[in-house]
Amino acid sequence: MLLLRKSGAISFDDILTVNGLRCITFQQACQEYLLLRGDQQWHDALNDAAQFQSPRQLRMLFAMICGFGEVEDVPDLWVQHQVSLCEDFVHRYSEQTGSHYALADIEELLTSYNLSLQKLHLPTVDLSASVLERANFDVVEEQAKANSYTICS
Repeated sequence: MLLLRKSGAISFDDILTVNGLRCITFQQACQEYLLLRGDQQWHDALNDAAQFQSPRQLRMLFAMICGFGEVEDVPDLWVQHQVSLCEDFVHRYSEQTGSHYALADIEELLTSYNLSLQKLHLPTVDLSASVLERANFDVVEEQAKANSYTICS
């Protein structure tokens, strides 16, 4: 991004220099040129998805963003979107318990990205996988399974 913005640069120092001041990192130089928007794009993505996705799908998106998105402040992303990420569990349990279930679900999703709640500086919870599996079932899917069984007479 910097090479496209800074024409005629002949050294790394040239690339790191913005308006006569030398930045310490390339990321800082990008921020000075307003090339980076911070975490706003991730907030926008979660806000947009919350309009039409289920809480489970939002948690999957949250984990994917954390895995691939280079989020600057994951705890803030969690706090800002906690209500929509926990909605199904809060409805089923309580506000506090619902967030524990949501965090446990996110922890499970993060394992595929070789991440954990602890690595991302999020609150850790201790729920067994079997408890989470029972709590995270899809009512529509279970109903479809039940309807597919034939009754023998």
